[in-house]
Amino acid sequence: MPESSYLIIFFTILGMAGVTYFTRVAGLLIISRINPSPRLRAFLDHVPSSILVAIIVPTLADKGPAELSAAVLAALTAIFTRNLIASLLSGLITVSLLRHFIFT
Repeated sequence: MPESSYLIIFFTILGMAGVTYFTRVAGLLIISRINPSPRLRAFLDHVPSSILVAIIVPTLADKGPAELSAAVLAALTAIFTRNLIASLLSGLITVSLLRHFIFT
């Protein structure tokens, strides 16, 4: 690849990183300047979980029974333990074991 292609790739990645950083900092600056109402604060508290569900559910739609079973177990672990690491490990271990021993 010509050297100019590497520069284009480098500046593209640098630009994307800059835009990502700017949007995160701008959001923090805006929210720090206002006093959000309890309703807005409740909405903002639920945004991360909504985004997570919006990413996970469509991904699971075209997966097999091992992935669906692991997702259900991970969700139940998260509900009962409220521990992110425990739910993550339960899902990963479950999908690995099911893929290896049952759904090969």
